[in-house]
Amino acid sequence: MKAQQSYDTVSEAISQLARKGYTTDFELLRGKECLVCKHSVQQLSPDEFVIDETHRFEGETDPGDEMILYAISSKKHGLKGILLNAYGTYADREIYEIVARLEKNTKEKPLKRSEKLKPLSREHHHALLLCWKIKTGFAKNIAPERIKAYADWFFENHLKPHFAIEERYLFSVLGDENDLVKRAKREHQQIIGLFTSEGDVAAQLHDIKELLEQHIRFEERVLFNEIQKQATEQQLDDIEKYHHEEKFIDNLDDPFWE
Repeated sequence: MKAQQSYDTVSEAISQLARKGYTTDFELLRGKECLVCKHSVQQLSPDEFVIDETHRFEGETDPGDEMILYAISSKKHGLKGILLNAYGTYADREIYEIVARLEKNTKEKPLKRSEKLKPLSREHHHALLLCWKIKTGFAKNIAPERIKAYADWFFENHLKPHFAIEERYLFSVLGDENDLVKRAKREHQQIIGLFTSEGDVAAQLHDIKELLEQHIRFEERVLFNEIQKQATEQQLDDIEKYHHEEKFIDNLDDPFWE
């Protein structure tokens, strides 16, 4: 099964999905739990369409300001299009509840993370906290050198070992020629380069935060799902065997984010 593509922005998703034929604009028809084409006024009941893809996008400044884009198709009516809805702070609650019920029609249900991969997902959580700390440091006008000192500690003690485990035991499930693996390895090298290169510290930290967040979302939403689908039980056992999860102990010598 082909992996769902990941998009960085709503506009990119709309553009790329249009190239795949998703050109109809849908909206929810209140009170009837059905979709309606904005242009032809064609109505689609829940049993007449499927949700092929779901893409979530966080707001640039507020993670609670989230948009969800659905790629929808109907064989009966020969239609393919998108439905865009707010989620979070600005969500329309009625629309959200209808969508939640309609999501039962997705071709592929959300994949529950394997227990043997959860430790690596938890490490992603700590990396996202690093991104949050960098952002908070800038918001509090902390000297970039102080933020970078913490980031470098995290890189050496957590990020580099995490990358090594992924490249040795996870990526081999799909193989070096897999496009998802190629992207992940390329982003690993880009992130390592940002940590180790000389230059403007504030600019480096900004780029680290942006790329690391994007990379983690890609791995969690796309790459890990594909690895879990393709991995044999033996491969999952090997990942669990060679990745020894330890309790995360933070560096609190200079908790600038507090």
